[in-house]
Amino acid sequence: MAETVRETVRELLESTLTTVEQLMQLQDGDLASGSSHVCAQGGTLWNLITNDIDHETIHAGQILEARSEGHTTATQMERLVTEWLRARATFISTLVGMNDEEFNRETAEGAWTYRQVADHVRGVERHSMASVEADRRME
Repeated sequence: MAETVRETVRELLESTLTTVEQLMQLQDGDLASGSSHVCAQGGTLWNLITNDIDHETIHAGQILEARSEGHTTATQMERLVTEWLRARATFISTLVGMNDEEFNRETAEGAWTYRQVADHVRGVERHSMASVEADRRME
C-alpha cells in the first residue's frame, strides 16, 4: 500500500482504469451470474459490484466527516482538483456503453462526432496544462 496521499491517489486511479476495463467487458446478462464473494451476500455479480459502490460511498463519507470534524477544509487547489476529477468522471461516464460506430457518429447533423468531442476535451486539457507549466516557468 502506498505511504503518501499522492501515491495512494495514483494507485486508486490506476486501479480505477483496471476495474473499468474489466466492467466494460461484462454484458448485462453477466450481472445475473452468482458470485462466491462474501460481499455479494449470497447474490449475484450485480449485488457484489453495487455493494462495492455503496461501500466506497460509505467510506468517502467517513473521510469527509473526519476531515470536517478535524476542521481540515480543502484548500483552493485541493478543491479544484476534486471538482476536476468529478467533471472528468462525469464526462467519461457519458461515453460508457457506446459502441465504436456510435462513437464515430455525429452528435447532431453537421456537428462533431463523439470521438471529436472527446479528443477536443483531452486536447483542451493538455493545452491548458502546458500553459500552466509554461506560465509557472516564467515566474
